[in-house]
Amino acid sequence: MANSGGKLRWIAGATLLVVLALAIAWFAGGYGLPASDPTLTRFVYSPPPCPIVFTSRSSAPSLRAAADEGETFTYPGQPLWQAKQGRLRMLLPNGKVSELTWGKSLPDGSTLIDAMSPSVSPDGHRIVFAGRSSSIAAGHFRLYSINTDGTELRQLTGTPGDKGCTTAPPMRFAEDGKTILSDDVREQIDYDDVDPVYAPGGHIIFASSRTPDLGRDHSRRSTTLWIMREDGSQKRPLSANRNNDRWPWIVSSGYVIFSLWSRNREVISADETKLEPYQDGTTTATLPTDNWLGAHIEPNGDFFGSVLKTRQPVWRPRQLLDGKYAFMTPLKAVDSSFTGEDILTVVEAMPGAIANAPSSLAMGSKLPLTSDTILVAAPSQDANGKPLQLACPSPCPPDKIVLAGSTPDDNGKWDDHRLGIYIANDRWPTGATAESIQLTELFDDPQFADAEPVAVYPREINYEYRALEIGDGNASITFKNNETYTGPSATIHSSSVLRKNNYDAPGQKAEAGTSPIFNAPPKDLIETIRIYASHRDRFDSPDKPRVPGGFELLLEVPIQGDDVEFKLPPGSPTVLAGFDSKGHVASWQGTAATKDGTHPKFYAIAGDHYSGARPGFTHSCTGCHTGHSGTPTLQLKPSK
Repeated sequence: MANSGGKLRWIAGATLLVVLALAIAWFAGGYGLPASDPTLTRFVYSPPPCPIVFTSRSSAPSLRAAADEGETFTYPGQPLWQAKQGRLRMLLPNGKVSELTWGKSLPDGSTLIDAMSPSVSPDGHRIVFAGRSSSIAAGHFRLYSINTDGTELRQLTGTPGDKGCTTAPPMRFAEDGKTILSDDVREQIDYDDVDPVYAPGGHIIFASSRTPDLGRDHSRRSTTLWIMREDGSQKRPLSANRNNDRWPWIVSSGYVIFSLWSRNREVISADETKLEPYQDGTTTATLPTDNWLGAHIEPNGDFFGSVLKTRQPVWRPRQLLDGKYAFMTPLKAVDSSFTGEDILTVVEAMPGAIANAPSSLAMGSKLPLTSDTILVAAPSQDANGKPLQLACPSPCPPDKIVLAGSTPDDNGKWDDHRLGIYIANDRWPTGATAESIQLTELFDDPQFADAEPVAVYPREINYEYRALEIGDGNASITFKNNETYTGPSATIHSSSVLRKNNYDAPGQKAEAGTSPIFNAPPKDLIETIRIYASHRDRFDSPDKPRVPGGFELLLEVPIQGDDVEFKLPPGSPTVLAGFDSKGHVASWQGTAATKDGTHPKFYAIAGDHYSGARPGFTHSCTGCHTGHSGTPTLQLKPSK
């Protein structure tokens, strides 16, 4: 990797010049900027190099990854990520600030009372964000767009033609606690659309609770990725998580990266002959997972995998302009000496890094630690030595990163209202300090939590666009239980099941000196792939507010050469595992050893995520085991 580092720096330097030239041309073109609010100028500490869109909210629930716990089954259901008040604002290079949404009327005469998760179009001219209107039932989030000059505020989802949820959501009773709301009413109102981002081909990808589920053993609304046209039409699901997929982002290659909550309850049985839902107190070969990883998928639903699999939670991953990634995570996850309150920090990461694989690690096995430097943490103190919280990283030309940040008050207490907008250099040394990365505060309104900054500039996305609206792939499929399904289907293609993949991925050198940590299985070990369905819960029973979804074996498909291909109905989350000739989940010993000389035991299971596919499309992944956890094609490619 030594030579590639020099090449990367050269490419990154050239890329930054291109980005800066594009930004200058964009400003010189005279694209209008919104009128500023002079009352906000006193909260500006330093002007940014380009406009920064951000949110100012009465609290910062938007920094929480998982949905709120505690579905009540009574109208309006559990609110998700709401603040009492939220505004979309823009900090301008001249040091002025604009209110983009506050007080502006929508076509129906209502106004937006909350805003979160903004994103800027690749041409730098439009902003898409999640908002709550005073007229929408139960204050759920819908998606809106507005021009960067503050004109043409539009509602994109939740409009009269929007079908809403795919099935009845977990909200059953009206406010009187007795009247049962109809399925149609619940489907039309009880969902949240958040985290939108512009995607290739005139699309928007976002996270939504439109596919109702409460996980397997908790009461948190699931959110999955969806894709639609920029005008809000042709909505289709893109992922199948039973927990939460959050914060999508389009990298320069056109791939979608996002945070995936791996809280799978399915494990390998003690006798290694099947997968089954985990139950407390039982003996199993593996443990259930509870981790956040950085995943990726193409906008057409193809080529799903992970791009950052670390021991730390990967929240809100973003690609920086030099090709590295940045994400926020709990400070305790990167600094074991920190004993204060549970606050956030930001780390820069090597793309494609693999340092964790909890679902495929045998019970009792110990995973070797990597000696590679795959993460560099932000400073934990400001220039005055006060504890520092950082969150919401986002790239900013020519070589910057914008963040949300705060310090505690004089009594050591943390307050959301102390969150402000910061900027820093985007190349961090190990042991970075506030001075070494030139961390600078840009803006802080003491009445609000200022966060979720996004730089406004034109950027290039290189994606070979393929049609995203095609047929439903009708097929007839016979399942393992001899039942036959006829209807829309998707083709699943698991490629290179046995190939020695990702040996060059960051994180593969063990601290004991051996490598790779995650090796591929022996040749011909895996003979078949079994596909299990982890069905979503139902909310259509007249007697029970929640009917838990079942778990069943759908198919067993032999490997042909090094690949396997099969068809599945779309929509139901699935878990895959590779089986050997004896009918056991395939297992093998890791080549890298821990410091005490022990080797881990791995299983051929894709158990750290739920996979799914869109009707009519081919959905590909790189195998079903630990050695294929990362994605080399997403490594070290600078943004443009």
